[in-house]
Amino acid sequence: MDQPHESRPENDIQERYTACLLGGAIGDALGAAVEFMSRAEILSRFGPAGITDYAPAYGGKGKITDDTQMTLFTAEGLLRGRMRGVSKGIAGFDHTVANAYLRWLATQGHECRAVTAEKDGWLFQQPELHSQRAPGMTCLSALRDYPGVPETAGNDSKGCGGVMRVAPVGLYWRTFNGNSGLERVFEDGRMCAGLTHGHPSGYLTGGVLAVLIFELLKDKTLLDALAAAKTLLVAERGHEETLAALDKA
Repeated sequence: MDQPHESRPENDIQERYTACLLGGAIGDALGAAVEFMSRAEILSRFGPAGITDYAPAYGGKGKITDDTQMTLFTAEGLLRGRMRGVSKGIAGFDHTVANAYLRWLATQGHECRAVTAEKDGWLFQQPELHSQRAPGMTCLSALRDYPGVPETAGNDSKGCGGVMRVAPVGLYWRTFNGNSGLERVFEDGRMCAGLTHGHPSGYLTGGVLAVLIFELLKDKTLLDALAAAKTLLVAERGHEETLAALDKA
């Protein structure tokens, strides 16, 4: 039986954080070669088991996509929000996460029309991240049109481009406030996704994933974590489609 997280060695907790982010990156790299293929096309090319190892994509094997790029910038935005809170007493992560996404936008060769991105920090300086890996058009257009005030995007997109990048929210709240209320975890996951995706199914999924990560790190079972996330989800307007997808899964 696993030890309760309170008694786990610190390096064990760090390994779980690494596994979360690295596992996401590995899955992203595995799927990069089949991102735009139908199920039938995948089975035809790779056989009845589907894709089980890296295949060529973006000039090599094991290449990440915009999903992992934006996950890293989400983490950076949360950490910068933490430092702003410590140094200036300003709570909240919406501005710092939005600004991190604008730095990602700059790595893709685009600029926000209303805000000049602060192109600083270690992450932006990594040349490997300045690679276009089929970035989502919704993310690009929403960030180009970002008005300078963090709010839910004005589009009606419910693609996966919001939820795919919010795992760091669950990691962050487990790190800095393991007793944080689930409402705050859900809200920050929703906020991160909603900066580019304006349909409830595009941003409520972000809240669900953040809560799942947070609860799993507190040694809850997957079913218990799902139950906690669904309790928060059903209180939100427009939750029906996301709830149905969770139940079907």
